[in-house]
Amino acid sequence: MPSPTAGHPMPLTIGLPDGRRLGLTRYGHPAHRAVVFHHGFGSSGLELPDDAALLARLQLQVLAPDRPGVGQSSVYRPLTFPSFADDVVAMLNALEIREPVGVMGWSVGGVHALALAAQHPARVAAAQLLSTCLPLGERAAYRHLSPLWKFLRWGQIGFPWLNRTTFLWLSRQWQLHPDRTIDWFIRLMFREEARVTSRFRALLRDAAVAGFAHHGRGVYDDAQAWCRPPGFRIEDVRCLVRLWHGQADGVWAPGNIPYLARRLGGAPVHLLPGQGHMLYLENWPAILEEMSGLLDEETEI
Repeated sequence: MPSPTAGHPMPLTIGLPDGRRLGLTRYGHPAHRAVVFHHGFGSSGLELPDDAALLARLQLQVLAPDRPGVGQSSVYRPLTFPSFADDVVAMLNALEIREPVGVMGWSVGGVHALALAAQHPARVAAAQLLSTCLPLGERAAYRHLSPLWKFLRWGQIGFPWLNRTTFLWLSRQWQLHPDRTIDWFIRLMFREEARVTSRFRALLRDAAVAGFAHHGRGVYDDAQAWCRPPGFRIEDVRCLVRLWHGQADGVWAPGNIPYLARRLGGAPVHLLPGQGHMLYLENWPAILEEMSGLLDEETEI
């Protein structure tokens, strides 16, 4: 493991109790309060802005683990939301982080953040859900899905071989032609998502290349886990929670975010006009400021 520094993002690899590897990226100084960031679907822990000065001022470090089959993390085919929550706790133990941490999740990473808070409440002080999704395989949440997301779940469950082939093909494109591939995705995006992705093009390109490592196996397993019963109850989340969502989100429309907030005990929602699914990139300083305040508040209780 590289020696700790306070500078730019540092890649780390730790051994898990069952012999697998877990790769992660550390942003900030290892002596500062820890925040765990769960990356989005088809991406990796490289998707965060590098703002060492802001982290130093807030005395935060952000740990962004790669889910199984992503980046340097070993493939783990029986991936579930609870199994990755256990991996994150093993990561915290290996890094000798004992105090409760902040947790963030972007997009489907928000469901992984909820799983960590629900499964290991003593390890989580506060959570932020950034453009989060619902668990597609939960019966209660399924009724709130749009027809498109119901169709996508049906396709993932009903035709797994087709999805596996698609992710394998996309993996090859990302590895062989990363610039051409991200430009292709930008052309397919809704306007607001395309605008932000163009602005952070290099960062998101590199994050996707790592996301589609291992022949796209991690993306496929993540999709399967997302579509199966989640294995935890949203109502078991007891920590402080804040939701951030864009009114112009073209990936996950904001209509069911109040429903999720109600299931989290009426958690406050930042509903941002004119912003889309990538809002975490343009609001990163404000998000970190809020997390710092939540951790301060939890410490005072």
